[in-house]
Amino acid sequence: MTVTLPTRYDADVYRLALGIEPIDAARGLRVSHALEISLEGSAGVLAVPRHATGLYAVIYADDTGTPLDVRIDDATRRFVPRRLRVPIATLAQVLTADDAGTPVPAASRARRPFLFPGAAYDLAGTATALRGSVVRSGKPMRWARVEARVGGQVIGRAHGDDRGEFLLVLGVDTTNLGDVVAPLNVSVTVTGPLPAPSPPLPDPLWDLPLEVLPAAGAPDPVSTGDEAPAAYVPGSSVSRTVALTPGRLTSAQPPFVIP
Repeated sequence: MTVTLPTRYDADVYRLALGIEPIDAARGLRVSHALEISLEGSAGVLAVPRHATGLYAVIYADDTGTPLDVRIDDATRRFVPRRLRVPIATLAQVLTADDAGTPVPAASRARRPFLFPGAAYDLAGTATALRGSVVRSGKPMRWARVEARVGGQVIGRAHGDDRGEFLLVLGVDTTNLGDVVAPLNVSVTVTGPLPAPSPPLPDPLWDLPLEVLPAAGAPDPVSTGDEAPAAYVPGSSVSRTVALTPGRLTSAQPPFVIP
């Protein structure tokens, strides 16, 4: 929203509705290159501008509602897309808080969604990783969720892409597992979303499940990818043990077959 000040001032005030700082899930750092972030709505999608800082900002307009449906895409395929439903304060709440002298903190209007490595991710030469694929009914299965465990401890997560491919990068805390031996036997579980309705829509992300974020300030295992949306059900999962070489990329594995 733009607030017009009295004529003695030559300025407009813009109010932040939502700030977005995409995080590289494998490195824990801000994604440095430009992404395609937009808002979904009845009129289609509306691009969210990227600032020089690498942050993305949604500014209140007169018709800004809550929640906001945000899609994050990457034309370079370095990261897998996500769709997030983000609750925000209404403009009326923000204006009321401003008038009362207790403005809504900017920090509570910011989200840091994790993005998981895609097929073209810039993988470190010393990373321990698995490049895999997922099929369902003989065809690549879109948007898989992948979890890696050793001794019951989660050491890595991945998101599958629209081609049924994933890149699982093990976390830096694998040193907490004790003496790491080669090969490292990792239990890999792949879960699929409910089958999407057909036929597909022209939108390339038409069947990417929408993830609902909790209110600002509440614990948020969704943004970090620790919690999968309701569309992913245990009955659509498969697990197997994969031998990985520490410090190397493992590939040429048979696909994971989702029932």
